[in-house]
Amino acid sequence: MSDDKADLLRFANEYADKNVDLYELLGVDALTPKEDIHRAWRKRSLKYHPDKAGDNFDAAKWELFERARDILSDPNARAAYDQSLKAKLLRKQEREAMDKEHKKFADDLEARENAHRQQRQQQQQREREKMDKERERLAEEQRIHEEEKRRQAEAAQEMEDLAEARRRLKEKKEEKARRKQVKESLKATGAVKKPSGPANGAILVPGDYIADLGTVKKMYWELVCDKLRAVQAVRNLQKLDAMDSQELEEAEREAREARQRIHEAEVKFQQETAAV
Repeated sequence: MSDDKADLLRFANEYADKNVDLYELLGVDALTPKEDIHRAWRKRSLKYHPDKAGDNFDAAKWELFERARDILSDPNARAAYDQSLKAKLLRKQEREAMDKEHKKFADDLEARENAHRQQRQQQQQREREKMDKERERLAEEQRIHEEEKRRQAEAAQEMEDLAEARRRLKEKKEEKARRKQVKESLKATGAVKKPSGPANGAILVPGDYIADLGTVKKMYWELVCDKLRAVQAVRNLQKLDAMDSQELEEAEREAREARQRIHEAEVKFQQETAAV
């Protein structure tokens, strides 16, 4: 193969690699026969000829036109040029197909990840809503439980207050009967003595009456105050739903003892009054 032929093959491959469209340059297509290539070259390159261009002559452009003519006129060079273009176009199509496939794979992967993320977020949202409902349910149960305990405590306190009121009413009736009896007895002897001071407890006992009960020696009004404080302490512990049962039992014991001291003071006063 001559050097010119070898150069034509080299230039054909080089132009194909650089995407130089020799057909478009000469205004022909791949089906244009060799005979028409020269006519097309002469028509297209005329304005680039040194005699026509003058000072604007572009040697590189003129050289490109001449090589295009020579390559497309030579069967081997033209075939090499066409083959290189087809190979490059095929590689381009393959790359585009691979890019599309890769993009499709990436889009599918992203779509699956987004769907999984959305599903996980929805599941987390459902779990949060379920936990919130469970907390609300437990809170409502606790509220109902506390309300029931409060109601029971109030009912128990009402029962105790009612029992206490009945006991005091009974004691007052009994004391009234005893005082009537003592008054009639004193009237018969001519020694009626009306006790002074405010009425306290079930028996009319003067507030300044000093009750000497052996271990305790206090005025009657002090014993009444002790009982009121002891009863209030029991009520406070019941309202607080005290967990320390020993503390509550101790408070109830003190309340019973306070009531017992008042009762003993009233009996003692009654006995002293009857003796007079």
